[in-house]
Amino acid sequence: MKAHLPLLFGSLACVSANAALLADFEGLDAHYDLGWVRSDASAGPDLTVQNGYLHLLDGGAGDRGNYISFAGTGTAGWQNASFSMDINASAVAADGFSVAFLDTATHGNSGVVRVGAGGFSDVEERGMYSNSIGVGFRTFNGTNATVNYNGAESGDAGYSLPQGEWVPVVVDLARNGDGSVTLNASVNGSSVFSDYALAGGPDDFRIQIGGRTGGAAMTLDIDNIALSVDGNAIPEPTSTLLSALGVLALAARRKR
Repeated sequence: MKAHLPLLFGSLACVSANAALLADFEGLDAHYDLGWVRSDASAGPDLTVQNGYLHLLDGGAGDRGNYISFAGTGTAGWQNASFSMDINASAVAADGFSVAFLDTATHGNSGVVRVGAGGFSDVEERGMYSNSIGVGFRTFNGTNATVNYNGAESGDAGYSLPQGEWVPVVVDLARNGDGSVTLNASVNGSSVFSDYALAGGPDDFRIQIGGRTGGAAMTLDIDNIALSVDGNAIPEPTSTLLSALGVLALAARRKR
């Protein structure tokens, strides 16, 4: 089995970074890559789009590091950013998942970036990448979260992860005049990090979500992945397309 799956939904690669929706896995999806690393290719369904969501982790899939990585969409100069997604976790035993705001100057505008880039921790649930912000949600020996920038990691913050139901994960970033970043994160509406100060953050970033399975793991589905920048959501792809068609129709009418 290939260690990197084909590109998907390339026809919508030009969706603006400010668009609220990145993926609902029902057709309104920005360009993304899927990939996995490590050795076990023997077990069941894993890293698949099904029933309108992404099956990111399968508790029976053995030693895997799975990723969905969105293409860069031009966030340079951002001041405020809000990321959200819905998750459904079950059979929670170990490992976890992370959300990363990848620095495009370091990691490029597309493609999966393996965790640990820059010589940091190589486990997906910590989300540590050079010159990037990562929020990790571990599920081994309890549920504890960390946040990091360029490998400098916070201490553990406990959180509650309901099982068998869809709950939201939200990460908000605010850029300060001195280059530092203030981060807030919540799971199921409960705060995990409140006004956490990071030394810095990438000027232009893209979103990557990673997760890990091992001897003990969990099953994790994700859906409704969204990102807004500076609080100004641009219409979703279908609305944008309709607006563009309206402009073209008006121009054609005027030419008659």
